[in-house]
Amino acid sequence: MALRKKSRIELLNLKRQTELVKQGAHILTAKRDALMKEFHGMARKVLLTRQKMADTLGLAGKSLLLARAIEPHRGLVTAALAAQTEIPLTVSARSVWGVKIPSVSFPLLRRHHFDRGSAPGYRSPVVDETAGHFEDAIGALIEGAVAENHLANIGGAVKATSRRVNALELRVLPELARETAIIRFDLEEQAREETFRMKRFKHLRERRAGKTVR
Repeated sequence: MALRKKSRIELLNLKRQTELVKQGAHILTAKRDALMKEFHGMARKVLLTRQKMADTLGLAGKSLLLARAIEPHRGLVTAALAAQTEIPLTVSARSVWGVKIPSVSFPLLRRHHFDRGSAPGYRSPVVDETAGHFEDAIGALIEGAVAENHLANIGGAVKATSRRVNALELRVLPELARETAIIRFDLEEQAREETFRMKRFKHLRERRAGKTVR
C-alpha cells in the first residue's frame, strides 16, 4: 500500500510537471513566432539599407573622382579637414519578448555648404556636392550597422528560443511521458495482483465456510 500511495503521488507530480512543461513550450513557441516575425521584418530592412549603402557610396565615389579631376588635391584635403565634425548618436533600447533590441537615432547629416567650416572663397560646386554625398553615405552606413546589429540580436534570440523549445518538446516531454507510462503500468500490475489476491481470498473463505457447514 505504501508503494502504491507513493507511486500515485509521483504520478500526480508527473502530470503537474507535464502540464507546466507544455505551458512553457507553448509560451516559448509564441515567443519564437514573434521573434521570427521581427526577424523577417528586420531582414527586409537590412536588404534595403545595404542597397542604400551601395547607392550612396557609389554616388560619393563617382563624385569624388569628378572633384579630383576638377579641384587640386590640396584644396580637397583642406575642405575635408574643415568639414570634420562629431556625429551625435542617441542610443535607446526596446524589449521584444524580453530581448533587448538597441536602437540608434541621429540627426540629418547632410549640411549646408556654409556649415562645413570652409574658409570663404570660390570653389567648385562639385566639392560641396561630393561632401553632401559622403554625408549621405555616412548616414546610410550608420543605419546599416544598426540594422545588422538588430538582425544579429534577433537571430541569436530566435536560435536560443528554438533550442529551448526543442529541448522541452523532444527531450523533457518524452521523458515525462515515459516515466508516467512506467508508473501507470506498475499501478495497473499492482491493481491486477490485488484483485487476484482478493478473489483467491474470497474463494478460500467460501471453501472453508462450505466445509464448516458440512
